[in-house]
Amino acid sequence: MAGKDLKTLIRVHKFELDERQRKLGNLLRFERALENRKILLAKRFVEEEEAAKADPTAALTFGAYVDWHIDENKRVDRALEENRQEILLMRDEIIEAYQELKTLEITQENREKRELAELERKTNAMLDEIGLTLHRRRQEQEAEEESGLKSS
Repeated sequence: MAGKDLKTLIRVHKFELDERQRKLGNLLRFERALENRKILLAKRFVEEEEAAKADPTAALTFGAYVDWHIDENKRVDRALEENRQEILLMRDEIIEAYQELKTLEITQENREKRELAELERKTNAMLDEIGLTLHRRRQEQEAEEESGLKSS
């Protein structure tokens, strides 16, 4: 029964590890999205700058765009930094969860080996007892046959 309980615990740990790995995947996808946002912002800045150079009317609003662009870059940079911290924490959690899972699996494997060895020991003892009993019966039977031959 204890082995069965450990198997259930192993399943729970595997599920938790899978959940953490899914969360890490989401964090990594979000990081890529933020990096793509930075690339898009840089491209758009170049486009806006060229438009401001080409059109005096667009040049009037370029200053406000630059302020927005700087603020937006800062927001994306903060989000990236926070996300990267979460990624590091999640990786640490995954490592810890994996180590716990491996410990449980090794413990379960050792239990099963001990149980199998105990079962083999008991089986061998029982077979030895059966063999010994059969041997005694044969000897008794042979002794009876010998004594029956002598008395005839």
